[in-house]
Amino acid sequence: MSAKSSNKALWIFPICYILLDVIVRFSLLELYSWKQLGFYALSILTMVLMYFWSIFTLQRLQKRKILFNILLAAFSFYLVAGLIGSYIFFYFNGFYPNYYTFEYFKNEPYSAFILLKDSINALDTFLFLTGFLVAFFLLKRLIRQPMRSNTNKVYFPLMLVYFGLFALLVTKIKKYDQCLIVDTNFSAAITRHLVDVETNRTFKGKGLGDRSPYALPSYTDKKDFNVLVVVFESLRKQSLGIYGYERNTTPNLSQFQKENSEQFYLMEQPYTVSTTTMLAVPGVLTGIGPYQDTSIFYGQPFLWDYGNMLDYRTFFLSSHSLQWYRFDRFYQKAKLDHLWNKEKSGKPFFNDLGVDDMHTINHLNKEIRKASSKNFFGVVQLNATHYPYHIPEKYAKWKGSFKDEYDNSITYQDAVIGKLLNELEVSGKLKNTVVIFTSDHGESLKDHNNIGHVDSYYIETISVPLMCYIPEGLISKQEAQQLRKNAGKITSNIDIAPTIVDLLNLEHKKELKSILANYTGYSLLKAVPSNRTIITMNNNEVARFKVGISVLKGNYHYLHRMNIVPNREEVYNIANDPKEANNRHAFIAPKQLNSILKATRNYPICKKYLPQK
Repeated sequence: MSAKSSNKALWIFPICYILLDVIVRFSLLELYSWKQLGFYALSILTMVLMYFWSIFTLQRLQKRKILFNILLAAFSFYLVAGLIGSYIFFYFNGFYPNYYTFEYFKNEPYSAFILLKDSINALDTFLFLTGFLVAFFLLKRLIRQPMRSNTNKVYFPLMLVYFGLFALLVTKIKKYDQCLIVDTNFSAAITRHLVDVETNRTFKGKGLGDRSPYALPSYTDKKDFNVLVVVFESLRKQSLGIYGYERNTTPNLSQFQKENSEQFYLMEQPYTVSTTTMLAVPGVLTGIGPYQDTSIFYGQPFLWDYGNMLDYRTFFLSSHSLQWYRFDRFYQKAKLDHLWNKEKSGKPFFNDLGVDDMHTINHLNKEIRKASSKNFFGVVQLNATHYPYHIPEKYAKWKGSFKDEYDNSITYQDAVIGKLLNELEVSGKLKNTVVIFTSDHGESLKDHNNIGHVDSYYIETISVPLMCYIPEGLISKQEAQQLRKNAGKITSNIDIAPTIVDLLNLEHKKELKSILANYTGYSLLKAVPSNRTIITMNNNEVARFKVGISVLKGNYHYLHRMNIVPNREEVYNIANDPKEANNRHAFIAPKQLNSILKATRNYPICKKYLPQK
C-alpha cells in the first residue's frame, strides 16, 4: 500500500463512525437547538483531531516497538470501549452515559464493578475482543506506512487545537453530554470527574449522610400485637400475579390473600416517591419524600422508633450491603435491639451487593421464634428482584428474556415469603402480627427503552405493591372500612409511616405533633384525599441523577425528562393509556397542566427540575 493510499485509508474509521452516530441519533438531531447542534459539530471535530493526533503520535514512535504496541493497544481499547460501551448503554437506557453515570462508578466502584460483571455476557465479550483485535491490527497496518512529509509541521498545532476544544467540552459536559459524539462524551465525562476533586465523606448529592434524629419520648401504653414491614427491591406491581399479572408469579401471596380475604388489604394504585433505593428506602422508613428539606429528612424517626416508644423489641434485617450509598452512615444512630445485614451475615455476595434472601428470611424466622416478654416490631429489606435477577436454578420457570429472568426472581421471592408466612402460622403469631408489604420502587424491562429504574419515572418504575395484613380485632370496624375504601385510591409507600402511627394510637400524642406535621403521606386508616399528588424525584441534596421530576395527580402523569437532549415534557392519561404509549403534552391545556403541577410549588427544590420558563 502506498503512503498516499494509506493516508486516505486512515479516514475510513472517522467517516464510518460519524455516519453511524448520525444514523443512531438522527431522530434526536431533528430536535436539537442550533446551540446543541453546534456542540455536536464541535465534538465531531474534536474526535477527528484526537484521532489524527493519536495516529501521528504513534507514527513517531514506530521504532520504539514495546512502547508503540502498548500505546496502540491502549488507543484501540479506548476506541472500542468508548463506542461499544456507549452504544450498549444507549440500548439499555435510552440515553448515552453522562456525567452522573460515571459519578456512580466513582462513588460506588465495587457495586458498579459487580453490576458490570453480572451484566456482561459471552456475546458482549466476543464483540469487544473482536472489535479490539480488528482495531489493533488494522491501525497497526495503516500506521506503519511512511509518514507524510508535512506531518511534523501540523503535529503541535493539531495538539493545541484538540486540547483547546476538548477543554471547552469538558467544562460544558454536564449541560451538553447527550449532544456529543459518544467517544468524546465518554472521555470528557471521565476527565471532568478527574478534575472535580472531592472528599469521600463530606460531599453532597452523592450519598446518604449522618442523621440528627429527634429526641423521642417513651410511653407506657403497650400494644399486644407485632408489626412487620417487608420492603422488596425493584418490585413493580405490573409483574405480580396477586395484582392480576398473566403469570402466576406470586402463588404464596395469592393463596394467603385468598385464605385471609377479610384481613388482607391490597392497594390498587400505589406509587413511590423515588426510583432510586438511596431515597426510596428512607422514604418508606421515615415517611419523608425527596422533595422535602434535608433537615426533616435527616431528623424524622424511623418506623421502628415508634416501636421503641412503646417498648417493642425492634430489629432491622437487610439482604443488602449497608455500605452501598452509605446507608451505614444513615443507620449508625438507629436505636435497634438487633441489626443484621450483608456485612454481619458472613454470607457470600448474591445478586449484586446483597445476600440470598433465603438467609435473611431464615434469620427473620429466628427473630420471630425468639422467646421474649416483648412483642416485636421489625423491618426486613429483601433483594431477590434486584438486577441481574439471580436466583437458584430450580426456580427458573421461564427462560429467554429480561422479563423471564425478572419474573423468575419474583417467583423465588414469593417462595421466600411463603416460608415467612408459614413461620407466622405455625408459631401462632399470625393472629396478632400486622404485616405490611411494599417495594422501594418498580422496574423497567425495556417498556420505554430502558432496563432498570434509576433513570426512569415511567409508570412501570413508579408503580409498587402495597399490601397490608391486619388480623381481626386490631383495628376498628370503621378503620377497616376506610382502609378498604382507600384501596381504590392513589396511595404511596410513604403512607406506611403515618399508617403505623395511627395503628399504634400515637397520632394524638402532643410530643409528636411537630414530627407528624412533616408527613406528606396519609394514614390508610383515615380517608385519603381523592385529588392527592405524588411527586417522584431522584435528584436533591442527597442524590443527583439528573433524571428530572414526575408528578402524578388523578389520571394524569407528568414527566420532565432531563437525562435526554433536548429535555422533554410528557403527559400521559394513565386511565386510558396504562402503558404510557401516547404523550399528550401537546394537547393538554395550560390551565390543566398548571393544576397537575400545583403541589410542586410547596417544595422549592422542585422548581430546579421543572422547565425554566
